[in-house]
Amino acid sequence: MTPVVWLSSMFALFFFSYGIYLPYWSLWLSHVGAEAEFIGILLGMGMAARCVGNLLVMGCIRTAHQLLPAARWLACLSVLGFAAFYLNQSSLALIVLMIGTSVIYPSLMPLNEALASRLIVQVRLDYGKARLWGSVAFIVASIVVGSLNSQWGEQWILHIMVLALALMWLMSLLPMTPAPVEQHDNRQGDSLLQVWRRPNMKRFLLIVGLLQGCHAFYYGFSALYWQQEGYATSTIGYLWGLGVLAEIGVLAMNRRWFEAMTARRLLLAGAVCSLIRWGLMGSTTHLGWLAVAQLLHAGSFCLSHLGAMRYISRDLDPEAVIGAQALYAALSMGLMVALLLVVSGQLYPILGGYTFWLMAALMLPACWLLRTSLTTTEYIRET
Repeated sequence: MTPVVWLSSMFALFFFSYGIYLPYWSLWLSHVGAEAEFIGILLGMGMAARCVGNLLVMGCIRTAHQLLPAARWLACLSVLGFAAFYLNQSSLALIVLMIGTSVIYPSLMPLNEALASRLIVQVRLDYGKARLWGSVAFIVASIVVGSLNSQWGEQWILHIMVLALALMWLMSLLPMTPAPVEQHDNRQGDSLLQVWRRPNMKRFLLIVGLLQGCHAFYYGFSALYWQQEGYATSTIGYLWGLGVLAEIGVLAMNRRWFEAMTARRLLLAGAVCSLIRWGLMGSTTHLGWLAVAQLLHAGSFCLSHLGAMRYISRDLDPEAVIGAQALYAALSMGLMVALLLVVSGQLYPILGGYTFWLMAALMLPACWLLRTSLTTTEYIRET
């Protein structure tokens, strides 16, 4: 199988499963008896475990030859981990299984991105087109599982999750020709500590942590909140799908519309979109305004993510790219979201949908941190 088809299929199957997990997993947890506060703790613990897992997995991979075997093992263990939820649904079992699956399953995301980075150089992969299949699959999953859940109940969330992961594992076993290889055998990337110590790196990670972390309440509780407001899960699925459809539009037009924008401007645009989006969601549950807010996902998530990727790929030395990707995935998209999920779980029973206003308030320090450029001349690549 060609690298483009292999990676596009992996993106599609991973994000199909993620389109089940992200919007609906809190509903399944509620279905098996977990209260809102406990769901917040479970999701927060899962995000913290994701942080650890990303660092452990990416820290162990040193060569391109290790990428395919790692993808296959992670896919296999992910199937086994989620299948174990059938066996026991006590509070202790949910804690253990959430931690275990969160160490393994989300690590497939940075691993697929690392494969893409290698193939961009090796076979001139069009990353945008490959990644688009993931977003399309996310929409399909949101709609399909929302409909199944409405007709046959929340137990189908777990059924389809396990099936999707099993298909991904089987897909990963297919050979890739040519397989990933090193471009420079004698060049070694910076360690995570070296990347962490780079000028502006801590500020960058805090900024993107706030931009990604402000989605925590949406990820963990929007489906539960909208269901309690009277919306069917099929409608919730369409709303989630609309957000990802807007994301696809930005990805498709990235080169034409956003190629000239700096990382800082993309991040600022993402912060403004987040401020408006969470303000709308905190103010109303009218379907029309929710649709507008979901379209702003194109900015709150996608422009923020493109800004982060632009900073990592353009403003850093090549030796720091892999380490920066690992820190971004683990800390900004993992640990920060975990902390805010726990906070959201504690506040949701008190504030309800007004918790969205807390997410909007996080954009104020983010904008303040973006008042100056993220680029620096202190690091000059040695030649």
